[in-house]
Amino acid sequence: MDNGADLAVISGSGELPLLIKKLYKKAIFIKFNNSSIVKEDGVFNCEFEKLGFLFECLNQNGIRRVVMAGAIARPQFNENIMDEYTFNLFPKLKEKLVQGDNELLSFIATEFEQKGYKILGAADIIPDLTVSSGFVCGSSYKSLSRDISKADRVLNKLSSEDIGQGIVIENGLVLGIETLQGTNELLKFVARTSSHLRISGLGGIFVKRPKVDQDLRFDMPVIGPKTIELAFKAGLRGLVISPGSVLLLEKDKCVEMAQAKNFFIFSKESSV
Repeated sequence: MDNGADLAVISGSGELPLLIKKLYKKAIFIKFNNSSIVKEDGVFNCEFEKLGFLFECLNQNGIRRVVMAGAIARPQFNENIMDEYTFNLFPKLKEKLVQGDNELLSFIATEFEQKGYKILGAADIIPDLTVSSGFVCGSSYKSLSRDISKADRVLNKLSSEDIGQGIVIENGLVLGIETLQGTNELLKFVARTSSHLRISGLGGIFVKRPKVDQDLRFDMPVIGPKTIELAFKAGLRGLVISPGSVLLLEKDKCVEMAQAKNFFIFSKESSV
């Protein structure tokens, strides 16, 4: 049985790191500034400026596999406290920082792989976190295909600029786009939209997809019960995600909540 003895989790905020911890009792957890996880044995604190310490820690604990789980704030490097490894790497890191998250994460993945570590996605180690094509629950409405197509066209254009993974469409109109603030803030923003800008009772959809060429090992989109709750409060009627490339946490709870609110969850590939 795989108990995670050779597994390290680069741990951010949210439920995903804790879910991995329940399944892989022997895994170690690396925590960076501004991340949060329960403090106990097997949790190591690291600073972005001390990446040399990170690799030393992995080596000393016999780690061969690495998975990133949870949201981690974009690093702010203090050159005055860097160790030698990070200092030598920093010119390349700084270049990737301005090129967007995907470039940065792919660069970091290469650093790990060059040292012999296997990079995994959360979906590689936890079964059934993604869903296949089709309705997970609920059913379609008359203009669903039109609204999904509009969402996909906009997301495709935004992807090259490394802007968000989600969008809200209602009656063919864009009500909000996910930016640096994240999914929850987008849905709260939509909930505050003035009623005269919306058609009462029509509802809309929240579409969540990975960006084009996104490295899903490091940054797979995630939704969960909180997403369902906020989407319903925003007056939406459904959620659309990409099959196999969006994590659906606490699936049974999400479905229960959605069915209670006559809210659908639909998995469909992008139309563009």
